[in-house]
Amino acid sequence: MTTAQTLLSIGAIMLLTFLILRFNSIQITSSEAAYNAKFGIVANSLANSLIEEAKDKVFDAVVFDTTKTISSPSAFSPTASTNFGPELGEVYPNFDDFDDYHNLFVLDTLSLKNPTTGKATAFEIRSTVDYVNDLTPDVKSVNRTYHKRLTVAVYSNAMVDTVKIATVFSFWTLLE
Repeated sequence: MTTAQTLLSIGAIMLLTFLILRFNSIQITSSEAAYNAKFGIVANSLANSLIEEAKDKVFDAVVFDTTKTISSPSAFSPTASTNFGPELGEVYPNFDDFDDYHNLFVLDTLSLKNPTTGKATAFEIRSTVDYVNDLTPDVKSVNRTYHKRLTVAVYSNAMVDTVKIATVFSFWTLLE
């Protein structure tokens, strides 16, 4: 074998080594993206499940009092966030109205196992409730209104970002 052939052989081996390393790094990057997508889908599902659960409740606890006529938003729970949340004796998941979900924290360890470790992946689910104006639903209102916004945030150590979803729940009444 001549020197030129030896150099070509070494160059070919170096090129093959580079291609194999590049292929492996692309495969690892693709796996990480797939895991992040899977965790994101589960986080979205958890947030939407909590929102659907909250929307099945009544707008405010005052609605249960059939002797009261709700003619203005002042009949609802006060705007101070300390007044939102579950009433005495209520615990999740046995809430009866929408604002009981204020400052809720749930740790979900049943939804997904980490494919790399085989252990359960913990998802932290947090939610807040605020009154909002119908014209500016993204801005917290200082007054009681016919609209409440539920914001749900889902986080996991296995995820790159926190998933945040918000929804507005409104009280409707028949006009006489």
